[in-house]
Amino acid sequence: MVNSYTGLSRHYDLIMTSGYYDYDDYARTLASVLKGRREVLELGVGTGLVCERLLALGEPPGLSLTGIDHTEEMLVQARRRLAGSVRLVRQDVLQMAIPPTFDAAFSVGGIWFYIHDQHAVEDVFCSHLLNEEDNVLALRNLHAAMKPGGLLALASQGPHHSYERDLPGGLVYAQDVRAAAGDRFVKDYYVRSHDEVVAHQRCEFRLFAREQATRLLEHCGFRFEGTAADGLFRLYARLP
Repeated sequence: MVNSYTGLSRHYDLIMTSGYYDYDDYARTLASVLKGRREVLELGVGTGLVCERLLALGEPPGLSLTGIDHTEEMLVQARRRLAGSVRLVRQDVLQMAIPPTFDAAFSVGGIWFYIHDQHAVEDVFCSHLLNEEDNVLALRNLHAAMKPGGLLALASQGPHHSYERDLPGGLVYAQDVRAAAGDRFVKDYYVRSHDEVVAHQRCEFRLFAREQATRLLEHCGFRFEGTAADGLFRLYARLP
């Protein structure tokens, strides 16, 4: 993996839970689309915020969650938050070799996601992996880890743009987003205190047009099945 959130790890929860995502909405929608699937993998578990919300819902019954992430600093916080209720593994999806265990997998901003802009013609597929070859390898590794007919749910989020906002404790969060060459964009995350930068992280993302993404996913064994009723996830079936 290219992107890591090590630089932001100490402030990550504060940023994410103060208006960045609505984790309750994502969890409720996930619970509704899982439809009884119990062995579920989160791609890019981070500090465990989505898993925590899913477990609190208690749906589906008997849910068994595994979360992978390649950033140890994030997993330390996830282990503390989830207290053994989720299997957490430090794992790079490019090197993942897991038997076909999972009925479903999902990503909420981790590894892959969609960007929805109401002013754009269509949603755009976004990846933390910059090269097409790496995306193929990672998706094939995921395919090998899932059972035939399994569900892949990729979250949709709003457009990325530059802004800043206040955080609790007198901190300020800011992000700077700019286009880069080759269907990519760069995003700098900052946490400031009294004009001093106390945390900084730079990530680069690869963008795929929706038709291009459909071909990529089908090539790796995932067929588009539809969108969750509230639009928060695009859903794919793992093909044999």
